[in-house]
Amino acid sequence: MNTSVTPSIIIRSYQPSDLSACQALMLDGHKEYDNGMAYYMHVFQTDMADIEKNYLQVPNAHWWVAVSTDDNRIVGQVAVQPLRLGSPIYYETLPLEERDHICELRRMSVVPDVQRHGIGFRLLVTLLDFARQHGYRQVHLTTLASMSKACAFYQKHGFVQGEIHRVSNDESNLEKPTQHKEHVWKSLSNRFIFKPGDIIPEEDQQRMKLPPTQSKYEYLQHFFLTL
Repeated sequence: MNTSVTPSIIIRSYQPSDLSACQALMLDGHKEYDNGMAYYMHVFQTDMADIEKNYLQVPNAHWWVAVSTDDNRIVGQVAVQPLRLGSPIYYETLPLEERDHICELRRMSVVPDVQRHGIGFRLLVTLLDFARQHGYRQVHLTTLASMSKACAFYQKHGFVQGEIHRVSNDESNLEKPTQHKEHVWKSLSNRFIFKPGDIIPEEDQQRMKLPPTQSKYEYLQHFFLTL
């Protein structure tokens, strides 16, 4: 039986001294998914290498942490960026009149011992309020289809499933920011897209349930929430 007590928390903006705790939270909060260390090293070397520069100093972007008031421990985090930074490949596929009104939810994580106590929901509400205040019309996010608990969380809170992009593990870091448009379009050509309502082959359905370390493909599930 789960006897954990819901911690009392505050949600505040990221501070430079939080970096190591946020990186540890990323590892701890996702360890059940067996994503492999290459994924985390990519995260830590890109946007999480300098959270101040990539989030706090970017217009209409931010990073929040949930802190337990009992022991001052960071127990959750979430961030938001303009879509052009958060998902540059997907950004390029959208009509010009839409793409800059969409933000990307990023790096949502809650430590396992306090999950299912509403901390993720409070972080999400904080992000949605920020998005509305900054003129966004839609929130987009991408997660792995194999991360079933994360997918269920987003659907529970109103996100709608969009396309599923099948990407070979050799191309699995394609969501990283890039200034090279030719690389973007090469990346798009290397992925197969299942649209909502498509019949997904049984072989893909089985592989979608596997962590990246056990499959030759990653299945990127897109979600949307209209504000």
